[in-house]
Amino acid sequence: MILHRLEAAGFRRLAIVVVVIDLLIVAGVGVHLAGGTAVGTALTANGGVDPIALLGTVLGDTTCPTAPLAVGDGATAICSDFSAITSGDGTVEVVSLYGPGNAVIDQYRGELPMAMRWGDSLTEVAAALGRPARITDVYGTPTLVYVYEDRAYGSLELRFNSGDRLMRVNACLLR
Repeated sequence: MILHRLEAAGFRRLAIVVVVIDLLIVAGVGVHLAGGTAVGTALTANGGVDPIALLGTVLGDTTCPTAPLAVGDGATAICSDFSAITSGDGTVEVVSLYGPGNAVIDQYRGELPMAMRWGDSLTEVAAALGRPARITDVYGTPTLVYVYEDRAYGSLELRFNSGDRLMRVNACLLR
């Protein structure tokens, strides 16, 4: 697949942000599993609400376990079927949805963005969404990154398992 050339600084910045976001989510899950939570701004448990619609909103107290970010101001929240990262002022910056088989967070059963479904193949997603801005396997499995100007999310990071099936969707404000 031929990718559009991205300017070097912007490409590196996007790659760093993607890696940092994943590390923050993993750190938050680890703190949650260890029993630690923080008081502060975070999410309310998903009561049938589309978690991606929370991007850009400032949220109050939560029933979801939260932990402060290891880097910067903000928090990570681990809800029953999604996780999120908020900035220092409580604005939701990233929402992560998980497919079946995740050991910590239940499968998200609502509609996925762009009419995707859990288990869609990498080939099916690429055919439906077009060329991604970036393809990586930095996490050990294929990941497609799409960038948007006309959506509530600035970017989608689509993670696939070793069988090339969709297993995780990260929606982010970052363009």
